Amino acid sequence: MNIRLIFILLLLGLVTVSISGASAFWPFDGGSDVTVNGVSFHLPDGFDVDNPVKAESDNTYERAVFKNTENKDTVDIAVDDKSLEDSVIGNSLIKKGYEQKTIDGKEGFYKFYLTKNVEFVYIDNDKVISIIVPYVYDQYGDNFMKYDELLAEIIK
Repeated sequence: MNIRLIFILLLLGLVTVSISGASAFWPFDGGSDVTVNGVSFHLPDGFDVDNPVKAESDNTYERAVFKNTENKDTVDIAVDDKSLEDSVIGNSLIKKGYEQKTIDGKEGFYKFYLTKNVEFVYIDNDKVISIIVPYVYDQYGDNFMKYDELLAEIIK
């Protein structure tokens, strides 16, 4: 009976260590929540959410640029109260070279820039949201995320 109890305790200890070890490498743990013009976003670890590089706002618009203190990448988030119909906004973006894409359940429009950044624009709760992220984001020195993975993490 004692051997069985020792075996079960040892097995439970191994499972606990395995789970905690695996979670140390999970790239989406941690990070910080930020709110821009009433919309919540989640930035991965490393971004200085308390001191945006750039911040501007008025009655209907707010923009914040957050810098990663480790790799110097930035995330630019702008939220504007919607004043036009969805179709007018969509047609305007398409004329400007944006393409339709769904990221994390949000239907929107994206565009690649020569600066190796990607902008994703979508409409949610009568707000037009624009997020500009690097095309490839190096989160932990060797753990690269493509723009759509990073956007999915931020949009949550």
